[in-house]
Amino acid sequence: MLEPPFEKALREALDRYATPFYAYDWGRIQARLMRLREAFPFARLFYALKANPRLRLLERLRALGLGAEAVSLGEVLRAYRAGFGPDQVVWNGPVKTSEALSSLKGRAPLVVLDSEGDLERVARYLPGARVLLRVNPDLPVKTHGHLATGRGESQFGVLPEAVPGLVRAIREGGLAFLGLHLHLGSALAQVEDFLGGYGVLEALHPHVGPVEVLDLGGGFGLDLPLAALREPMERVARLYGAQVWLEPGRYLVAEAGVLVSRVVGLKETRRRYILLDAGMTTLLRPALYGARHPVLPLYPAEGREEALFDLAGPACEAGDILARGVRLPVPREGEALAILEAGAYGSSMALTYLDTPRPLELLWTGEGWEVLRAREPWEGLWEGEEV
Repeated sequence: MLEPPFEKALREALDRYATPFYAYDWGRIQARLMRLREAFPFARLFYALKANPRLRLLERLRALGLGAEAVSLGEVLRAYRAGFGPDQVVWNGPVKTSEALSSLKGRAPLVVLDSEGDLERVARYLPGARVLLRVNPDLPVKTHGHLATGRGESQFGVLPEAVPGLVRAIREGGLAFLGLHLHLGSALAQVEDFLGGYGVLEALHPHVGPVEVLDLGGGFGLDLPLAALREPMERVARLYGAQVWLEPGRYLVAEAGVLVSRVVGLKETRRRYILLDAGMTTLLRPALYGARHPVLPLYPAEGREEALFDLAGPACEAGDILARGVRLPVPREGEALAILEAGAYGSSMALTYLDTPRPLELLWTGEGWEVLRAREPWEGLWEGEEV
């Protein structure tokens, strides 16, 4: 649920700002960061931009000592724009084109090699770059298939049996080898998944030897018991003589964010619907991989009948559903709902499909509202097109 001061500010914001809009609680983000640092005081943290890449949020996180993790050229450049230096940015992902690599010559970030072809391209266009090698542990991690990057059939990293040969090639190929990278997936709730990944790294040690860095990725589920991972992390780090890097994203910002949307009307077919001014273009996660978000009514509930509703958006798509089977007090037209746990992969995945402007984004600092991004103007939707 929301912290009382933030919820109060959110209700007041409805009188000032048009919906739909995203709102984030900076205090909640700081609390999650403190939880991570208490669990892993030995680790260097790199915030995963893909969770929420707003520049002023990045500036605040940089001021707290975090680095940045990027998975595209655009995210690398965004991190630089927010003030991160090349040695504070980890560039991940399976595709790094020659054009992208060439554009970063002279300001190369820390690069995670994802394949043999990746190694060859990086050596050609960014000679001398500091690199890690991503290991695909080939484990059946328990999460949605779209989020399971550590399964052997995924497109990420290299399988364990290929690691020794590629480490030799990196060390002989003019690149500065920092160590190994491991990211099992996102929204992982089982400690056993992480322990399995660390076990793969332990088994590889005789074939790799000491390294400077073990980047153990992110993917921590919101309710994952972090304390259970501390000793296993420290053990594998001691084995390699390495510093631990971590890449939290959703864990830091998901619970801090809400999507606020107004009720346009009610409708009944074979099911009962609340029609909203936000939908899949504003929050794609439910349609993309069945994500479930709690819903909080921002209108008076006392004395009202309750019913089960599906929350539907404006798109001409049967999949434009933000939640199904939610029990709520029956709302009236113009009243508002908050879709919770929307601080990660909400705004960053927002679409302009159906010529829908991307929404306003606000940060509650504890003292007032700060605009992170203004609502996209209508003219911005056809900018660059000629009539």
